[in-house]
Amino acid sequence: MSKNTKKKKGNGEGSVYKYKNGYRGQIVVGTDDEGKPIRRSVTGNTIKEVNEKLTLIKNSMITGTYIAPDRITLPELTRQMLKDDLNMNYIRESTHYRHIETLKRIEADPYMRTTPIQKLNYTGVKEYLLTETRAAQSVIDKIYMMIQRTMREAVKRKIITVNQLEDIRKPKSVQHREKVRALTKDEQIRLYEVLTTEDINYSYQMLLSMLTGMRMGEVNALTVDDINLKMKTISISRTIARDLKGAAFVSQTTKTENGTRVIRIPETALPLVREILQCAEDSKYLFLHKGKLINTSQVNMQFQRVIEKYGIIDKKVKGKVSLHSLRHTFATRCIEAGMQAKVLQHILGHSDIRITLNTYCDAFESFQRENIAIADEYLAGMGIGSGNLRLLKTAG
Repeated sequence: MSKNTKKKKGNGEGSVYKYKNGYRGQIVVGTDDEGKPIRRSVTGNTIKEVNEKLTLIKNSMITGTYIAPDRITLPELTRQMLKDDLNMNYIRESTHYRHIETLKRIEADPYMRTTPIQKLNYTGVKEYLLTETRAAQSVIDKIYMMIQRTMREAVKRKIITVNQLEDIRKPKSVQHREKVRALTKDEQIRLYEVLTTEDINYSYQMLLSMLTGMRMGEVNALTVDDINLKMKTISISRTIARDLKGAAFVSQTTKTENGTRVIRIPETALPLVREILQCAEDSKYLFLHKGKLINTSQVNMQFQRVIEKYGIIDKKVKGKVSLHSLRHTFATRCIEAGMQAKVLQHILGHSDIRITLNTYCDAFESFQRENIAIADEYLAGMGIGSGNLRLLKTAG
């Protein structure tokens, strides 16, 4: 098919033709004030991809949800893009819900919600971004990236000719972000004693996270079949996510691609795992509350009550203690015991070893200092050290 040869369809069904390194499709979506047809263009790597995009437009026209390009707002275009991503399997359902939560913040602003993309200006969007500076920096980052991605898409779809927000700066959060830390050895011992001797909701999940390094969403998504006592392994392939109404559901994939993994059950955790299996009885999932799935927020609230009630935390130690501290605690103890970073990366399900090294750099540095001290002591025992140093003068 030549570059200018179109694949004809019926009236109003759109046409597809070769375009640059892919394909392009056009469809009539209405008429202007003079009665001339208004055409909408889409592009894709394959004919199938273009046809799927054209079908989405046709369906939205049939259901009355189609919005003309000259009236579409940034949040409306973003919703279309996120729906396309989900329908075409570019993102998971749990990721889609997280993006929608970010989008809701943009939609809550009157200017962003009602102003067509063509009329958005630098000053108006900057004023909106400044209203978000009280949010966490991670939230601001997501909002900024969402706005910029949508504006780039608007240029691609020829809704606008240039991204008038391309040079807008991303604001910084006024929040002081306190780094989440691991529990000290004394804090961990106190928490372990409380969780194993007191009647506390979700104590099994907290213990399992602290003894294996699993994310709480991964823990709550475990099934009986994920546990292999004979091989002493746990298969991790799912996580708990929340839908738009906040209800927990099982995402059939983990947080990251590398999150899908098989880890060995430490000997210290084997008695706990056996007890959990006995309590699960005939249930598919290991952890349910009144027959329903448990989300991370539920466990986190209980964790905060426990550490406060039983005085677990040493207030003199700097850093924030949250439910994620259980995972940090496991990793820190592994580093202190001499575990290699590459092994720890697999156990934790990090996509890149740099994440492991950057997250636990303090623990690795401390471990390095301790081992250098051991080496120094060993060398001193051999008579090597500054106390026996004799300076040799060179001739000349």
